[in-house]
Amino acid sequence: MRTNSKMNFRIVMAMCLLAGLTADSSAKLNPRQASLRGANVMTVDLVCSKGVKDTDLNQQDIRENIVQQLEQAGIKILPGQLWGTAPGRCRLKVLVKVYKPSDLDTFIYNLKVYFVQTVALERIPEAKIDAVTWELAWLAHGSKNRLTEAVPTNLKIMTDNFIRDYNLANPQDSELSGNSESNIVPITSPQGQIRSGVAARYKYVSSKNSKVFHSPQCRSVKRINPENLVGYNSKEEVIQAGKRPCKVCKP
Repeated sequence: MRTNSKMNFRIVMAMCLLAGLTADSSAKLNPRQASLRGANVMTVDLVCSKGVKDTDLNQQDIRENIVQQLEQAGIKILPGQLWGTAPGRCRLKVLVKVYKPSDLDTFIYNLKVYFVQTVALERIPEAKIDAVTWELAWLAHGSKNRLTEAVPTNLKIMTDNFIRDYNLANPQDSELSGNSESNIVPITSPQGQIRSGVAARYKYVSSKNSKVFHSPQCRSVKRINPENLVGYNSKEEVIQAGKRPCKVCKP
């Protein structure tokens, strides 16, 4: 009993040491959601501690999974070296810290997902600095085999939280914003005729409020409000508009 108590105490102390000041995962919903408004282009940076090398975690897979998750939500991701070109220099940073006490069989890991952007000081508007405006942390421990499953799973949950807040701050940018049946307009209605006319004139179509473009025959086009429907004559033109191909129709 005394040995177990000692081991538990060491685990707790080591976890606190590893987490530092980032272990508080409480969400300040209103401020962090507001900070994501209009941040439609960003980079993704993954930083891993040396302890990750002692696990079976694949750093490249971790980053690619997060990028894919964000892109599927309609968020445009730039290559890391182009971070300075993103409006507001927006960066989603992912931190993976792993520590293994020498006399224990468990790994302690701290995950952090945080959003960094350039902001202006309220009292000195001309002074601009990089600031963390959204963050979420996760602290746990487990065996080496357990980490291989738990770390990617927990990072997915954390990224989902970021996407949820992003969509709340940018409701018109979310592909899900037009998925309700009430937004579907029959093709035979006057609004449907408008949609049909636009679709017939252009090779690609999209909503003004979406980062995704479609072929005119895509079922997702039926969910676009005709007032927001826009058309493009070439793929170069639509890509220059900052839009990505639909994953359903694959135009």
